Amino acid sequence: MKQLYLALLLVLVTIIATTGCHKIQPSVYANNPITSYYMPLAIGKYITYRMDSLTFFYFGQLDTTSSYLAKDIVEDSITDNLGRPGWVVTRYLSDTTGTAPWQPAFSYVVTPTVNTIEVNENNLRYVKLKLPMSNTVTWNGDTYLDQAPFQDEFSFSNQINTNLWTWNFTYQNINQPFVVSNNTTYDSSVTVLQVNDSSGIPIIDTVFASRTYWTETYAKNIGLIYRQTTMWEYQPAPPDGSEPGYKIGFGLKLSIVDHN
Repeated sequence: MKQLYLALLLVLVTIIATTGCHKIQPSVYANNPITSYYMPLAIGKYITYRMDSLTFFYFGQLDTTSSYLAKDIVEDSITDNLGRPGWVVTRYLSDTTGTAPWQPAFSYVVTPTVNTIEVNENNLRYVKLKLPMSNTVTWNGDTYLDQAPFQDEFSFSNQINTNLWTWNFTYQNINQPFVVSNNTTYDSSVTVLQVNDSSGIPIIDTVFASRTYWTETYAKNIGLIYRQTTMWEYQPAPPDGSEPGYKIGFGLKLSIVDHN
């Protein structure tokens, strides 16, 4: 009888604890919703970035960085095929002075849910942010991507660059200040490290090498303030030296300069 009483007591305590957790979490999230770290989702809101784009040319022997101003503007609201409300954001490009006419580059869709922020860009669907926001939380932000989503543009060969759905996103520096390139400090930010992988560096002519790095930093009540993406591979020269080694891939850096 005593053992039965203790067993029932343990079950009761477990139920109370579990129920209590479910009651506390919504109120915590209501005070700090996931959308507070994304661009305010209202038509007319925008963020302007300095954008530096790295490309390889001359058969992968040389590289160049092209710089622009990029303005992401919330232009419309939609409902997706699951009945979820979302927002259409269009990116416009100008020169680094902002005096050239703004030209539309592409549009993407932002879908906020109770616990996540999803972004669909060029038919690639990412889970950019996820609750709870904690240093111990990891998630597969590329879980909806097909295998080798960049393969049409780059003939990547290593698993990191082809199987993006194996990346584990992690939070870093939660609610910490972050300084962008124009020396502006944002008091409360969070960084999402998506991947950090390298091999064969420094490069040796006859050895395969790669660098894959993707990080994004979000400021509270503003949205994305910094992004750095590096995805390249070095295909080595053949042993007989008949051809040189070469690089394939790309790099992209966004740093906020203005917002409303």
